[in-house]
Amino acid sequence: MINWNGVLSEIQEFEGKKKTLVQLNGLAVDSLYGSMWGLNHRYMTLQEALTKDFANIVGYTICRIRRLVEIGPISFRVHKLPKIRRMGFGTYGWKYNHKLIALAVKHKLLIDTAEGYGYGRVETELGEALISYNAEITTKVSRSHMSPKALPAAAYRSRKKLGVVPHYQLHFPNNQYSDEQMGQALVGLRKLGTIQSIGLGNCSVDMIESMQAFLSDYSGDVIRSIQMRYNLADRRIERSVLPYCQKRGIAIIAYSPLGQKFSALRTTTLDRIAIQHNCTSAQIALAWVLRAPGIIPIPRTNNVDHLKDNINAINIRLTKPEIRKLNNAYR
Repeated sequence: MINWNGVLSEIQEFEGKKKTLVQLNGLAVDSLYGSMWGLNHRYMTLQEALTKDFANIVGYTICRIRRLVEIGPISFRVHKLPKIRRMGFGTYGWKYNHKLIALAVKHKLLIDTAEGYGYGRVETELGEALISYNAEITTKVSRSHMSPKALPAAAYRSRKKLGVVPHYQLHFPNNQYSDEQMGQALVGLRKLGTIQSIGLGNCSVDMIESMQAFLSDYSGDVIRSIQMRYNLADRRIERSVLPYCQKRGIAIIAYSPLGQKFSALRTTTLDRIAIQHNCTSAQIALAWVLRAPGIIPIPRTNNVDHLKDNINAINIRLTKPEIRKLNNAYR
């Protein structure tokens, strides 16, 4: 729940100034941006929306935020993803080594799994490994349960296995059902507390826009993440999905950040840059994925030393010339 009293107190601190800068917390901003989507995408900025259509904006959020339209000109902070370098841990092919999970939780990695991994066993084993920990989990519904009827039961099973309320994603698009049908099911699960938030996977910008428009109109919910393949050799999301999500504050969870087989991703350029940084080539490949805000790579491994290397890749800073060299090498 949004602490609206806290939000209003923040706003009141800026009263009396000719130009007011309001630093809203993330949830409040998400709610307001959801209102913009709910108004048929007519406005490009919150300032414009509040100026031209404040009555509807207030109605779409919560009436207690009415104070927003009473304090004169407002300059909102840019709704961009912060430049937080964050690593994840992918459990596809995980061999149920609980030491890996303990290390991932210790370093606050985003743990990614899916209903279909290991025919359901991965979620079960992961839940057992997480009994003593408080971790952030994202899971995905399998294609066979991606229908309005099957989705609620699948989400409930995932939560019960994991023992936590997960961030929930549609693994792949399913054109058999409309955004309205799937969106209503997802919102219902979120309101019941079965899932924490909503995400999509392997989709286009049109699909993201369509689902986000429905969610905002229906409940004011927002899409929190998009899961897509992204690595040095597969950069298709740079054409549209990546810039779209970065502009709108939607996180990209990047799977296969080291390719299907890292040996196929290695080049002389990658190895040379790794030598300069006194690290592994895989760490440079991960540092390249991490170079931009809002991208969370989720490399998979069953080796504790490799997981430590993945974590340490967060601290590697590539120079602009190095990034250019890598971009050109994998053109």
